[in-house]
Amino acid sequence: MTASFPWYDLASVRWANDVLWRAMGLGGELDRTTPVDAQWRADGLVVSQACGLDLFVGDWPIEPVLAPVFDLDCLPGHYFSYVVGTCEAPSNGGVAAVNSLSSRSGFTALLSVCTPRSMIVTGSHEASLSALARGAATVACIDAVTWHILERDAPALVEGFDVLERTASAPAPPYVVRRNGKPDRLVRRMTAAMQNPATRLARRALLLHGVIPVARSDYAPVLTEYRAVAERIPPLLMACGR
Repeated sequence: MTASFPWYDLASVRWANDVLWRAMGLGGELDRTTPVDAQWRADGLVVSQACGLDLFVGDWPIEPVLAPVFDLDCLPGHYFSYVVGTCEAPSNGGVAAVNSLSSRSGFTALLSVCTPRSMIVTGSHEASLSALARGAATVACIDAVTWHILERDAPALVEGFDVLERTASAPAPPYVVRRNGKPDRLVRRMTAAMQNPATRLARRALLLHGVIPVARSDYAPVLTEYRAVAERIPPLLMACGR
């Protein structure tokens, strides 16, 4: 069995993800060691999480079943990002720190509002903030949920940075299962866990109100956004040595 909640499993809230998983009563532990792309291909995948863009870019055998409803100022089941840096450094024409080339929150959302000269791929939002701090980049786009968790639990990581802009909202990173599987049990258990009073503190720590059902078609806006910026991606890849 393979299960994970990888997108918001920051150090300060891992306990909260564990509480949610145990409340689902499916046994086992969350997998925090197997690379997420290997988890998506695992025959025993019970649940994981993906970016909306992962549903269209790549050949992952996964499908979305539920979307998180965050404590954010946007539609239920949606999220947005913050473009961050310093007011002294322009958001256009500089070096962008990007968490992943398949990330909506850190990559395509950035390109929808900024025009960087080049970019570096960091591997995570926290690493993008570190790149800003050491001067390796001038701008980054950080998932709002991640930003607010770090702002609350690890303020030193965000101290000194300004929120320069808020991106448009989009469908939030879905919980995914194996394509053509039987997700009904998982959906029931996760929905119940999100409504369980015993998970209230965990949900608050994760900025989670609950979940709503979703399908692949709900993520079409993420693909549309990607296509709108796609022609700008090859020059940036060349600029970062890819």
